[in-house]
Amino acid sequence: MKIIRNEIANEYTLDDIDRKILYELSIGNKMKKLPEVIPLSFAGIQKRKRQIAKIFGVDSHDDRELILTARNKGFL
Repeated sequence: MKIIRNEIANEYTLDDIDRKILYELSIGNKMKKLPEVIPLSFAGIQKRKRQIAKIFGVDSHDDRELILTARNKGFL
């Protein structure tokens, strides 16, 4: 399982802040609360979320689909 995760992780490059955004969304935090937890502005968090969705190939603006994709790829 560890080898598979490492292989998958090599395909996608997410830094700690990207992973933190995904984690906070996965535990149910709302986008408007994220600037209190993550050291970025609301606009900065939105931009990163769009980039993460693009990396994972998620076309929907739905956080649920992004979280499910990240979980399936081993990031959550």
